Amino acid sequence: MMRRRGASIQQHRNALYLIIFGIYLASVTLQTTTFNEMIPHRVGVLIELATLAALLGLVVCLDTLTPGQIIGEVSLLVLVTVVTLTSSAHYLMPTIMLVIAAREVSFRQIIQVYLGVVGTILLLALVAAEVGLIKNITFATADGLRQSFGVVYTTDFAAHIFYLCAAYLYLLARRFRLVALLPVLFGLAMIYQFTKTMTDVIALLVLISLYLVYIYRRQLRWLRPMIRYSFLMLPLASGLIIGLSNIFNYQDRMLVWLNNLFSIRLSLGNNALSAYGVKMLGQSPIPINGWGGDRGQTVASGVGDATYFFIDSSFLNMLISYGLLLTLIIIIGMTWFLYQRTRQHDYLLPVIFAAIAISSMFDQHFLEVTYNVFILMLFADLPNYRTAVGPAFDRPVVIRRGRRADESSTGLSGAAVDPDHRPDVNSIR
Repeated sequence: MMRRRGASIQQHRNALYLIIFGIYLASVTLQTTTFNEMIPHRVGVLIELATLAALLGLVVCLDTLTPGQIIGEVSLLVLVTVVTLTSSAHYLMPTIMLVIAAREVSFRQIIQVYLGVVGTILLLALVAAEVGLIKNITFATADGLRQSFGVVYTTDFAAHIFYLCAAYLYLLARRFRLVALLPVLFGLAMIYQFTKTMTDVIALLVLISLYLVYIYRRQLRWLRPMIRYSFLMLPLASGLIIGLSNIFNYQDRMLVWLNNLFSIRLSLGNNALSAYGVKMLGQSPIPINGWGGDRGQTVASGVGDATYFFIDSSFLNMLISYGLLLTLIIIIGMTWFLYQRTRQHDYLLPVIFAAIAISSMFDQHFLEVTYNVFILMLFADLPNYRTAVGPAFDRPVVIRRGRRADESSTGLSGAAVDPDHRPDVNSIR
């Protein structure tokens, strides 16, 4: 009786979390569109404060934590509070509370809410922009016309599409068919054709490639190391962009070539490191002069001050703005988590994070849940399923964890069995 009551309380608690998450997600996603001109700023602030209060109430009143968990979560909250007060990055508090409060919440349901809310808002923004209800910010460049489709900047629209595709592929992995890649390829075409954002084009190509290797790892045995060690991409990508920015100078031809290839991000990163340095607990807001939104249209028209300074890289921005300590905790903590997934033969999340790491080298959205919903994985309930891929490329099947090899090959569309009579299974998260 008590067990049933406890399960019921947990279900209601998880449902409340998903509702709170959905409301907050809708608020912050609307702020990334030109609908934001119709919404008073104080509405977003009130929703953020209400989100913090509601999530804190869920954790304090309904979570049963061990002393170690309490110490760990309180310490993390204290650190994030200090960094928030120092850097004025107020979105960090609701983000970390969403991570902590996601304990035992179905991660698949979190992804479903994300797809539903963000996908719907982006679709509405696109239609509203096309019919003239809201601004469709565009830029005429040498490569052609760049459009934002109702989002505040073209690169932000591209980032939304990339993360939506990643979420879609995550849910798709249970019963994958090649034809299901069509929406992802359509998203890739939109990014390339209408936004000219090569960062997300490359990141999405990497995601598709690694995802197919993951799905068809039986047939592509020689490529398995790519997914087996994909958890290393996060520290490698962050270390690479920070290291190159730190050593950049105009006397080195290779670094100058890379700087041009990366749209002068290395020189901008070097300027930021030289001017502001790295503090342990972050620093006060760094003045930036980006070209997003209407500002970009003004500069493109040749009007106003054209001096550009913006820290595009998520990893550099974390290090300079939020401090060395929080950056190390995030990078090392997530890498350790992804490594533990691989030890359980779960390569799906590490594969997705490999593509996210590449994207985050050049954009600033790694810690923003309206883009990177996958940061909520750390405390969430990951589904206990394993994926077995059949001998052909067209029949992946799903079996429940713990079933015997002879059971997995019966009544499941001919699931493949290794020569040692064990199914080629990897748990899917």
